[in-house]
Formats: sequence, structure tokens, C-alpha cells
Amino acid sequence: MSGDERDDFYDYCDGPPDGHVLCPHCDGHQTVNCHCGGDLCVCDNYGEKQCPFCGGEYGGEGYVPKEKADVYIARQAEYMKAFRDGWAKAEASKKSE
Repeated sequence: MSGDERDDFYDYCDGPPDGHVLCPHCDGHQTVNCHCGGDLCVCDNYGEKQCPFCGGEYGGEGYVPKEKADVYIARQAEYMKAFRDGWAKAEASKKSE
């Protein structure tokens, strides 16, 4: 099969709309784990629910505006810094005991 005859996935995929990126929360899968119990799920989602950030299967198609994604990523960096600072303080208090 020559290169002209093969089907290329990107010939059929438009990609994200202009100014949009894949959702950083669900990576474009449109679902996230519901964390209510996994196989023992009590919320009738059976371990998954629609992504609250991109709208999931009910509208977002897994894409969000780049500005919204940038804010999400910046917040995640703030949370990680807080966790690192907390762990550093906990380790320092263990060593001082």
C-alpha cells in the first residue's frame, strides 16, 4: 500500500476548535473516576462520571478554552507547592524529634 492509499487518522479528525486544548482534568476522555467506591459504586455511575471541568459527554467533547486550562494548571501547581511544603514541614518535624 502506498502512502497515498493509506487512511490517515488525522484526515478524519478536525482536532480541537481554535483556542481550545484537551481538558487537563480528564485528558479529553470526558469522564473521571467518581471515587465513591469503584466496583462498589453507590452513585449509579459505576466508578465514572462526566468530567465536571469540560462538560464530559454532555457537551464539552473533551476540549476547554486554553485560558481556562491555563488557570487549572496554575492552580494545580499551587496545590502541589502546598503539598510539597507540608511534606517538608512534616519531615523536618520528624527529624527534630
